[in-house]
Amino acid sequence: MNFIKRVRYNLIGGGKSGKYLKYAIGEIILVVIGILIAIQINSWQQAKSERILEKKYLNNLVGELRQDSIGLKNNLLQLKNQARTKEVFLDMVKGGVQGDSIIYFFDYQWKPILPYIPIKSTYIELTTNSHLRVIRSDAIREKIIKIYNSYESMEKAEDNLNQTATNHVIDLISRSIPDMSSYSVEDIMSLKSNTNLLNAIQLNGAYTRRDKYKKMFDDCSNLISEIENYRTTLD
Repeated sequence: MNFIKRVRYNLIGGGKSGKYLKYAIGEIILVVIGILIAIQINSWQQAKSERILEKKYLNNLVGELRQDSIGLKNNLLQLKNQARTKEVFLDMVKGGVQGDSIIYFFDYQWKPILPYIPIKSTYIELTTNSHLRVIRSDAIREKIIKIYNSYESMEKAEDNLNQTATNHVIDLISRSIPDMSSYSVEDIMSLKSNTNLLNAIQLNGAYTRRDKYKKMFDDCSNLISEIENYRTTLD
């Protein structure tokens, strides 16, 4: 800086205004170049930070989605059994066909299959901090948003179902079988005359829930695979 000041002083003091003008322009250019270099370094550092964030979020998302896939699959298996045994159970009761397996079938028709609550910690952090943009792949980012929107829709549907169909079935059964912790084949067969209950079981939503969980499980599994493939492309 002292050198530059001396040069400036000599040029002005020597009456070399033309040379000073050229010098001043050169000095401005140097300052501009310095600013551009600083901006470039800052942009590079920001990009590096975002790449680290991207990898962190993707790793966390995959971990949570894997847990979701396990939970969704567990519910799916139970709902498949509920849907599979529903018609068999109704046919046995209506036809008066007794058998030890009817207790097993009956259990699936009234015991609540609790909704699975997805893990949303990483997604909430992404959206709260406006960090979805750090995920460079538009396709991956859109699919992440889509699956969590689907989760929300599923939770609302599950909540409505639990408050209607499931509770209605339990209420109707409890009127015929007061002690629902212990019942016999004869107790179950006595439900034949309870047409309201049989209709409620027929409309318990087992097929709809099964199909929804199947789709959510498939979507979750596919997204895990796509994120893992995408991660291999990151530098």
